[in-house]
Amino acid sequence: MPSGDSKERVAKAQKAAMEMMRKAGFEVGNGIQVSVDPKLPFMGYSRPEGRGYRIVVSGGAVKSVMLEGLLLHELSHIYRMKTGHPSHNAHVVKEAVGSLGEQALQRDYQRKIIYDLTNNIEDLYADDIAVRIMKNDKTRPPDLMSRFLQDWVKSEPAEGKDATKVRWLNGWTMANNARAIGQMARHRVEDLGGRAAAENQRFLSKIDPSIANRFGYFLNLLTNLRENITDDEYRKLLMDYLGNFVKVVENHSEVRQ
Repeated sequence: MPSGDSKERVAKAQKAAMEMMRKAGFEVGNGIQVSVDPKLPFMGYSRPEGRGYRIVVSGGAVKSVMLEGLLLHELSHIYRMKTGHPSHNAHVVKEAVGSLGEQALQRDYQRKIIYDLTNNIEDLYADDIAVRIMKNDKTRPPDLMSRFLQDWVKSEPAEGKDATKVRWLNGWTMANNARAIGQMARHRVEDLGGRAAAENQRFLSKIDPSIANRFGYFLNLLTNLRENITDDEYRKLLMDYLGNFVKVVENHSEVRQ
């Protein structure tokens, strides 16, 4: 059970984050509850609950300097849900995932990676709000966002006896590196010392070239997501994105540029 200090810290951060959202013109209203799950293995998540929404943060997030930033991120997801942005339309996402067919979703790791790929785009649309607000907050260290995104970029590939699983895992890391580097580009976050680019290049040099050579497609797509997009346009974008990923990792055919 969270301590009194943890609850107080979360309540204070929630109040500050909601005020920053309001001042920036992204009103999320009332009915938002924040709770702490000390055993949560990742930073946090948000979900509809009854007539409102719930944000759950991990025990580690409560102690992090990024707590307010995490709450801004989750509040931005809630804003996207409340305003009906296509990126957070569960029906559209379900249709796009369904277009892959059962063959691409037979194994647990495949289903998880497809979920994470769709979540990456949802996160980018949420962070179009959250990062803009954080960059205008002069109380934060100027290099905080750079270091945070740089830490996402991985340089070591997966290894193992299951060649298909290794391709899927390395394809995921390639796409996830593209998400981090693309987010830097979207928000003009400096890659200090070129660390993210260098780490990504080391990763690409170690994996199958048929996967590495497609990094540019994913970087371009994730860097250039449009704010004003219809449900139909987003469905097509997501189907192309996921379909091309499966083609790359299953080595069926070349990805469309």
